[in-house]
Amino acid sequence: MATFTWGAFALFVTSTAIVLLFGHSLGSHRKLIHGSFQCPKWLERTLVYGGTMVGLAGPIGLVRQHDLRDFAQRLPRCHDYLRNGRGWFVDAWWQLNCDLVLDAEPAVAIEPRIANDRFYRFLERTWMAQQLPWALAFHAWGGWAFVFWGVCARVTAGVFGHWLIGYFAHNHGPMRRVVTGAAVQGRNVRFTSLITMGECWHNNHHAYPGSARLGLAAGEWDPGWWCLVALERAGLVWDLRLPADLPPRAELVELPQRPRRAGLVDAWRLCFRAWSRDAASRPALLVRWPAKLLSRHALATLFGPQVRLRRDPDLHRLMLCAGKLRLAGMSAIAIGAAQRRPWLALPISLAMPLLMLHCRRMPLATA
Repeated sequence: MATFTWGAFALFVTSTAIVLLFGHSLGSHRKLIHGSFQCPKWLERTLVYGGTMVGLAGPIGLVRQHDLRDFAQRLPRCHDYLRNGRGWFVDAWWQLNCDLVLDAEPAVAIEPRIANDRFYRFLERTWMAQQLPWALAFHAWGGWAFVFWGVCARVTAGVFGHWLIGYFAHNHGPMRRVVTGAAVQGRNVRFTSLITMGECWHNNHHAYPGSARLGLAAGEWDPGWWCLVALERAGLVWDLRLPADLPPRAELVELPQRPRRAGLVDAWRLCFRAWSRDAASRPALLVRWPAKLLSRHALATLFGPQVRLRRDPDLHRLMLCAGKLRLAGMSAIAIGAAQRRPWLALPISLAMPLLMLHCRRMPLATA
């Protein structure tokens, strides 16, 4: 009996992506738990059903677990189980095999619209059994290989991946903001945005838990947000909340950010900056140059009014600054030129990997 076929593996990839995107990220997390957008009841229930298919818990149990963990992490002290505070092996054993039993468990009140919903109560009683109809359908479609990859492997990847991202999101990764007085701070886990559907931007989420958008900074890809924008345009969701729509938090403190060298994706995004609808409202780019060969007039003619100029005799090469991003040399000149002549963005983006080769060897202070 073969348990691997390419068709079964394709089913695993597709079903896992659908369940994580529409079910866990949109349904369970951004809608049911945080209410960060509004949609018809039939769509909400469909998304939440997809979240049940991840295999973590029923919808009511998932809300209860999240609210307990969220409550504990905001206190000055937090139990290691609720903060992913032990080494990775111990934490994996705890999270995947154990229950936390507290002597005095805090009362977690579930919203009546969730706790009294008949469909959610049905899913809460039968969440494990919800895998069976899909297992039967997959068996009829492709045999045991489809059952193994479409159900067993998918649930394993969802449950194990949920723990793994949670562990890193509370222990490793950069932070832009801290919540003062909280025992646990969220971390942004770079390079996992696509496989987590944007849930990896956990520092952003700790700062703005009610925001429907998790990837807030440039280059923070958020497939869940992209999907919500598409659904909004289709008229299926509305009232998408962003950080600006949330009440201010006195305990939230912005951390100073060090400049970093722009990567290839950052450079591509800057190439097409002038194409954006809100390009005129964005802060202007800054070009610093040593003024040894090029005059201010020549640079102003090349870059246009969208780019500010500043002479810096301490530099050895021309540098383009976009917020905390730094880009130097020919790549910076090319991106600056694309701001005045947007039609250059496409050919410049194609040539950008070659233009950036020399920049990678330069120290950040002079790049």
